[in-house]
Amino acid sequence: MLSPEELSRYSRNILLDEVKRTGQEKLSKSIVTIVGAGGLGSPALLYLGAAGIGKIRVIDSDIVDTTNLQRQIIYKHSDIGKEKAIASAENVKLLNPFIQVEGIKARFSEENAKALLESSDLVLEGSDNFDTKFLVNDICVREKIPFITAGVLRFEGMIMGVRPGKDACFRCIYEEPPLPEHVPSCADAGVIGSMAGMIGTIQATESIQFLLSDSKREEGLFGKILQIDSKTMEFRKISTARRKDCIVCGNSY
Repeated sequence: MLSPEELSRYSRNILLDEVKRTGQEKLSKSIVTIVGAGGLGSPALLYLGAAGIGKIRVIDSDIVDTTNLQRQIIYKHSDIGKEKAIASAENVKLLNPFIQVEGIKARFSEENAKALLESSDLVLEGSDNFDTKFLVNDICVREKIPFITAGVLRFEGMIMGVRPGKDACFRCIYEEPPLPEHVPSCADAGVIGSMAGMIGTIQATESIQFLLSDSKREEGLFGKILQIDSKTMEFRKISTARRKDCIVCGNSY
């Protein structure tokens, strides 16, 4: 049940026909796990927290650095040197004390992945390396947890939603992680801060709509890839298809 103060706080959500009080109560019972509290995780965390997602887990092993502050808007200058998982959780709780936020300082790995994602209604992946992206994909498909993965570099970004057993998974599209020397990182190539904000905000928006829809949302980003080039402001949405020979979600799934 939502308290009178929560009803007031979320009133602009509740006014929407797509949400109403029943939808807001559904959000308050949802569990979302976010892998990576960086440029994408920052805006996603803030908007999911503000929207009233009942429980949010934040997984990150990094420390806040001065170079992060150009795009990782969940942190303040005074957070430099703090653990990202803890600082981001604390800052979301300052924004909304009515939700649960758990900061987990850990590097996402094959050994801890299942336990970290357990009971999640949805996973958001916003890490800065392909090994983590592929691992999140593999574990979520195996455990049948819907997830939204995203990436950003320079002035471009992409978002992809996957409902295991229904949509093409990340490996259906990319198969294997590229060699490190073939894909520059943000530290090497740069990224415009607001681009990370755009992609992370889209992740949050799609997450809210998915959680409200009982997984029946068809017109969104599940089963599709959204590519954005902010230099030209071109948005391109591409439908995906599962591969029968995919080693993760193919015929043996």
